[in-house]
Amino acid sequence: MSEQRQGLHAGKALTYGVLLLWALVCLFPLYWLAITSLKGEADITGSPTYVPFLDFTPTISSWSFVLFDRYDSLAASYGNSLVVAMISTTLTMTAGCLAVYALTRLWKGRIEVWGQRFYAGALASRVLPPFVLALPIYVMARVTGLLDSRGLLIVVYAAVNLPVALWLLRPVFGMKALEQEESAQIDGASHLHILCGIVLPMTAGGVAAVSLIVFLQCWNEYVFAATLTTNYAITMPPFLVGQMSMKEAQVGSEAEEWARFSAAALLMVVPLLATTAFVQRALTRTVSH
Repeated sequence: MSEQRQGLHAGKALTYGVLLLWALVCLFPLYWLAITSLKGEADITGSPTYVPFLDFTPTISSWSFVLFDRYDSLAASYGNSLVVAMISTTLTMTAGCLAVYALTRLWKGRIEVWGQRFYAGALASRVLPPFVLALPIYVMARVTGLLDSRGLLIVVYAAVNLPVALWLLRPVFGMKALEQEESAQIDGASHLHILCGIVLPMTAGGVAAVSLIVFLQCWNEYVFAATLTTNYAITMPPFLVGQMSMKEAQVGSEAEEWARFSAAALLMVVPLLATTAFVQRALTRTVSH
């Protein structure tokens, strides 16, 4: 019996060791970005340094430039990314929840006949390369005067990510009404009340996970943002790519620019980490209940 326990402990220790090693591999790039954003030009061009205050003296000059420079600040692009990603995710999830509820509850008799084709067709539209959709959308936006507007990006992101939300929400909601839903229908509750008061609270963890995926898609999207915006509504991905290309064309890859880009990259990661932490808490609450 003791040998069996020792084997179990050894297996757990090995598992935790592998997970710790993998966590270090995943987190090291973020750590490298963090320390690079605090380095001066001499520290970047010299031999590698790893520990602030021990290997090098940190400086916040890169952060000051990124956040407060009058001519090169990314505050506007950062705000555009936040607004577009949050509103697009909200619209996508609202439309997706309503659509999946209708397909699985209101039309459950017909969903078995053509529902599979509907979901497959919706997902197939997402498989198309982004450039295939970006060019006609660009022509339509230019004709209607909607180019370089956050409203255009919000609508495009919501429409493009809706098929993904439909496909992922389908197993979350299930293919038939639960007992609680049927009881509420007998008591005369409306479908909107059932959806908001029963279905969504019971599937909060799955809905939060799908919302995270949609938010990641909107936050990291580059092709539509680069094609449909030029200045006012430009988001972080095309802004950073444009800044890097411009700096390389002007002065080459100066060391101080790497520190500034590292700071900007860290700022891009912050909303993703915050959203992931929120979703993880939602999933934990769902499992505990």
